[in-house]
Amino acid sequence: MLREFGVAPPKKHVVIVGAGFGGLACAKKLRKSAAYSVTLIDRNPYQLFSPLLYQVATASLPEDDIAFPVRTAYREVQFIRAEVTNVDTGAKTLTLSTGKTLSYDDLVLAVGSEGTTFGIPGVAEHTLQMKSVAHARDIRRSLLRTYEAVEDGVLPIESLNVVIVGGGPTGVELAGAVRELQGEIKREFAHIAPQATVTLLEAGPRLLPSFQPSSSEHARKALTKMGVNVRVDAAVTEATSRSLRLKDGEELVAGTRIWAAGVVAPPHWKFLGESDRGNRLKVNPQLQLNDSLWVVGDAANFADAEGKPLPMIAPVAIQQGRHVARQMLRRERNEALEPFKYRDKGQMATIGRRKAVVEVRPWLRFQGTIAWLTWLALHLAYLSGGRNRTSIFADWVWNYFVWTPRRTITE
Repeated sequence: MLREFGVAPPKKHVVIVGAGFGGLACAKKLRKSAAYSVTLIDRNPYQLFSPLLYQVATASLPEDDIAFPVRTAYREVQFIRAEVTNVDTGAKTLTLSTGKTLSYDDLVLAVGSEGTTFGIPGVAEHTLQMKSVAHARDIRRSLLRTYEAVEDGVLPIESLNVVIVGGGPTGVELAGAVRELQGEIKREFAHIAPQATVTLLEAGPRLLPSFQPSSSEHARKALTKMGVNVRVDAAVTEATSRSLRLKDGEELVAGTRIWAAGVVAPPHWKFLGESDRGNRLKVNPQLQLNDSLWVVGDAANFADAEGKPLPMIAPVAIQQGRHVARQMLRRERNEALEPFKYRDKGQMATIGRRKAVVEVRPWLRFQGTIAWLTWLALHLAYLSGGRNRTSIFADWVWNYFVWTPRRTITE
């Protein structure tokens, strides 16, 4: 009726919770729509480019390079810095930590994931996670300050040892970067630095379990050549204030103990529907829990053709965020909704400078410098903001030739 009189109907309100890859991908596609107004909610005022957190943790990049201000991303999108404390799906309202109540026509959950300790005693208290800028900052401080504490006699020499738990891409990337950091610090602490070690623990039979066995073996050999002690079939049973204990009874003493062994979806949202063991909400083929509630990224349990949930990685979140936006636009045109189809573009992991493994297809995989350059190009493409891309590219070029650890004045 309004259209007949030349008056545009009021826009429907889409609320997106989470300013990660999936949330921003959805907001970007809807931001200029004549049918929708978009509100984006996140506890942080920036999008964290989490695949590069390990480079902040190992003093390779400044943290500002991987944190893109959300308010400057899309000016057509309203941003609210808050946490969602409750959702009333019947009334289509949500309550914020600020006390404000917000109504919506469509709600998109893109809330990401968090680290899990698998209930192992002491892990939460005595290991460092790597899921936020604050976590990366803590790791960097531990890695750098320990040298001074050992030199001053405050800590024993064993404190220079670093143990990383988890042989997936994060653990592999972190282990290589820490070893390179230790090599550079030898210039400053030549008398104690050579005694520093890095141990990478994987509970399963091989590193990079989602990769082909040949890629896993390449990563193991490359890390071993760099001086990383790689241990497979090495499950942790307990963490203490000075060590990690393994299932075979061995105790590994280390001043820095990093937990990169797995992630789960935040349990806060389980009340909204059926979830799996990793707290991921089981969605329909269109990524819905109901007609107005959508879930994308790490929080969504969407099975592939073999019935396995899609991996918790950025490409999945980005494609799902775009898909949800397309479905909303199709619905406004009175078109049928389409099921989500994931286009697997492969996987990759960097092992160190000029070292990486890339798998595009089972029959198309490569390693070494070409793989590393491919890894660099893809990560630059995924970054938000031209300034971030330029800054990181300049840092990577510099680090390729001459590399010194980045310190802040608080370290």
